Amino acid sequence: MALDADQITVTFAARGLRLTRQRRAVLDAVAEASASVSPVQVFDAAREHCPELGLTTVYRTLELLSEIGALRRVHGPDHCEAFVPASAAHGHTVVCSRCGQVVEFTDCDMQAVVDAAVRQTGYRITEHFLQLSGECPACGERAGRPQRPAGDGA
Repeated sequence: MALDADQITVTFAARGLRLTRQRRAVLDAVAEASASVSPVQVFDAAREHCPELGLTTVYRTLELLSEIGALRRVHGPDHCEAFVPASAAHGHTVVCSRCGQVVEFTDCDMQAVVDAAVRQTGYRITEHFLQLSGECPACGERAGRPQRPAGDGA
């Protein structure tokens, strides 16, 4: 998943914001990560290129990037909140519970679940967040468990 700095710059400008050096360091730190990254991991990586960066700026930038759809918030195996680049406006994630690799998917038929939630709670549902956890094919092979064919269930 790639982050388009030019598109982010345009989106920020439409909100009256700039892609500052500090924000760019945060963006690059997430883009260069091989798995989901926590805000503290982003802070540590981004400070290598921007030593004056503050942790508050990291949190604010991650929030902004999530709001505009550039990042997807996930719950990583070793930390409660983490981030990955988003490749679609609306997508969901599968997170490997061993190595933390995140793969995005966009196909979701949640209407029956949403309808049931509306009936049971009376809420007007405006959005949803779906994350699945499991073992990626590489971790399964390392553990001696062959990958199941698609549609084989859990």
